[in-house]
Amino acid sequence: MYKSLKIRALSYMLITIALSACTRELDADEELAKNLATAEGMIDAFYSFDPTKLKPYLSKAGKAEAGILGYQAWAEGGNYIVIERAPCTLEKENVIACAITVQDDPVVALETGFNVTDTFHLTFEKGVITGVKTSSNDQPIYYEARKWVESNLPKVMEGPCKRVDGVRPTPGDCARAMTDGYKQFMKAKKAESNAAFIPAEFEPPVLVETTDFDLVPLGPDLVDLDFTAYMSSIEHLQKTFTRSENWPHENISAEDAMQDMLNEQSRFNQRKSFAYGVLSKDGKREMGCVYIKPSKKPGYDAQVTLWVTKADFDAGFDAALFEWTQQWVEENWPFAEVVYPGRTIEWSEWDQL
Repeated sequence: MYKSLKIRALSYMLITIALSACTRELDADEELAKNLATAEGMIDAFYSFDPTKLKPYLSKAGKAEAGILGYQAWAEGGNYIVIERAPCTLEKENVIACAITVQDDPVVALETGFNVTDTFHLTFEKGVITGVKTSSNDQPIYYEARKWVESNLPKVMEGPCKRVDGVRPTPGDCARAMTDGYKQFMKAKKAESNAAFIPAEFEPPVLVETTDFDLVPLGPDLVDLDFTAYMSSIEHLQKTFTRSENWPHENISAEDAMQDMLNEQSRFNQRKSFAYGVLSKDGKREMGCVYIKPSKKPGYDAQVTLWVTKADFDAGFDAALFEWTQQWVEENWPFAEVVYPGRTIEWSEWDQL
């Protein structure tokens, strides 16, 4: 009898364990279903373009709240239209992904016929959204256009697209301004394609050696040296080179850096523009860069810009590199009229041309 009672007790225990496991499984399924419903609700709120509907979903999202609300305002300013909305799915533990394909004015301005897919990655804790990240499958031309606007339309970057403490106060106005900027980029790109920048017989140099430094075309092989150089001198370059807080900045990722190198390499190979890293003689350090591009202003064949790191600037290398570059371009490149914005012409005058 005692043995029978033990067997019966063991059976009850096993049944209890099995029921408990089933209950936990049901609880997990129910939690996932609720999280998926919450994720779908957040996407509905985002594309309503009503921040009062979106804010409740982001109340526990920390720093992501300001970023996503800003992105919503950008999307409204960019006239985002949902083309395809995939169901939200579990991406990994506690993270749900929602992929949305949209048509938007900035990308339409690039005339590629491409519709970008934005993916929202939502982190959940106890049924509440505690973090949001986004990713997009933007084409390389999108990043090329953005960089062109940053370089050629400083009023856009210092006006509607200016960041304050890392956040744009007027993201909707920025989206509209960038759309116009992308249209100007495409106009310039078409004009550039209609006229050869350099003669067909001219071979741009791929290595220039001097007693103090070497010039090498920018490309993936230099990504680490280039990244280290400009990240060491963020504030210095914002003031002396780009006149903008948009490049360089502390949030540039390794992927961004590599994409930049690929873009520069592509333009060099296509003979559209020529970017060189200025390397120390041992090749272990990038001291700065020299860029030779078609002039976007009348009266000039080419515009040349250059920068050096803060340390090299303080050592007097900027003046030496500028003097050397002027002579090198005059003696070795097929241009009649070359301009050095911010050097041979004041920025204020250049911007007015």
